Amino acid sequence: MATEKAALLLLDVQNGIVNRLENTSQYLQTLSTVTQAARNAQLDIIHVVTAFRAGHPECNPRNPSMARAKEMGAFRNNDESTQVHPAVAPRDEEPIVTKCRVSAFTSTELDLILRSMGITEVVMAGLITSGAVLSTVRAAADLDYSVTVLEDGCVDRDPEVHRVLMEKVFTRQGRVVSSKEWVDEIAR
Repeated sequence: MATEKAALLLLDVQNGIVNRLENTSQYLQTLSTVTQAARNAQLDIIHVVTAFRAGHPECNPRNPSMARAKEMGAFRNNDESTQVHPAVAPRDEEPIVTKCRVSAFTSTELDLILRSMGITEVVMAGLITSGAVLSTVRAAADLDYSVTVLEDGCVDRDPEVHRVLMEKVFTRQGRVVSSKEWVDEIAR
């Protein structure tokens, strides 16, 4: 069996999303630990953020979540809300992929970057479980990547939705593990 080359994808761990959630200190500590462990294991890390151009021309009014983003004037390019949260601040060599849809693969160069780096497995953590994580997990599986989701590396506003996705949906696309399990795996 071929050896997998993994990359950690940190999805929407940006100020404008983190700041909308409550009680994130433990979550951010977990992500910080995961990020440092990936760096120590010399794994590639790719940060993905949501951002729109001035006037939100990417936001189609037929797409309710995009229409809301435009209406709110949310996540303008280079705005503080689109910056990666300091708990997982990217290093110069860590690519930042900007998306304007829920999935990190839709209309971005993520697939090109992963394939150019020889990545065959994506390990995902980020916000929100029922949003960017769900869409990106499904897209990654459809693109034939091996998928690992860090259960406590993701958060959803609805804990029951998070549980169902982790236990019943993501396990059909790949594997779900705790951040501690994954950190222990890559430390070997």
